Amino acid sequence: MTEPAPSAAVAALRARIGTLCRILRLAAPAYAIWVFALLAMHWSDGADVARAYGHWLRTELTDVPIVSRAAGFLVHMVVWGLIVGSCMNLWLLFSGFLAGRVFTVDTAKCLRRLALFGLAAEAADMISRPILSALVTLHLPPGSRHIGMFFQPNDLLNLMFLGGLLALAHIFKVAAEIAEDHAAIV
Repeated sequence: MTEPAPSAAVAALRARIGTLCRILRLAAPAYAIWVFALLAMHWSDGADVARAYGHWLRTELTDVPIVSRAAGFLVHMVVWGLIVGSCMNLWLLFSGFLAGRVFTVDTAKCLRRLALFGLAAEAADMISRPILSALVTLHLPPGSRHIGMFFQPNDLLNLMFLGGLLALAHIFKVAAEIAEDHAAIV
């Protein structure tokens, strides 16, 4: 059994957003790879870690030991895993759009997963900051160690954007369920 042909409106929408969908599908794995490469380069360079965290903590840090850097990298891998989950759902979402699955409950669920993974990644990143600050100052003498919590302006922007995306996913799901109910009646 074959899928029914999409309506003219869905076909027109796919034609308008096809290029954007293809670009965003490519951007999703590229972003995940890029973040991994940046994290690997950062945590492998003790001087870079000392400079970055010294700036954020407003303290002079010496070269951070490799054990602390490895632990910091592992903490960041938790955040990265959530980023990968978000990127996978972005890929699936736009693959679905290209396949003609635009206004469906499954598409809305994929959008919701994308938003939830993104929110979890942002929250994990914010929660990891005190852990990371403790790790990079662990080699310092007692009294010189830090547990720092800091926020960046883009944290709020990301949370607002992803929260809006989550709300949109819920609205989209209800609309798709209503459309399915109406299609079943006709």
